[in-house]
Amino acid sequence: MRRSVVAVLVLVVVLSVAGCSSGPMESREGNVKVTLPVRQETVTFVKQADGSWKGSVHTIGSARAFEATVSWQATQQLSPDLLASLGQGNFMTSAGAPEFGTFDQTLVLVDAASNPVPEGKGTLRIFITSMKDGSQQDIVDIPLILRVGQ
Repeated sequence: MRRSVVAVLVLVVVLSVAGCSSGPMESREGNVKVTLPVRQETVTFVKQADGSWKGSVHTIGSARAFEATVSWQATQQLSPDLLASLGQGNFMTSAGAPEFGTFDQTLVLVDAASNPVPEGKGTLRIFITSMKDGSQQDIVDIPLILRVGQ
């Protein structure tokens, strides 16, 4: 009996730790919640005719944002102190503040031909842009794995 209890407890701990790396992420302020992509999700880039690279990442979540507008930016980490942009923009949720609106978007990431090949670590940042001063608020940073595909 004790062995089965210990086995169940070990299984619960393992599943809990695994869930921590793939569960929903929320901004510290609680106004942005991201279900997808999960942490360490792989984004595959395909070389385009012009030499650039294109990939996409699917995002699902909810946000309480002014005029239902949520912003995003994606970067590739080239070194500890150097990032390359893979794109930025914004999208609309289903409702504006004070309500939470949902979103389900596919974001297109592009790496210029002049940049290094998009492999290694990347980050997708989903946030709300302050209408007062343009600063980033309610930030959710999602680590990504970047790779080149066929």
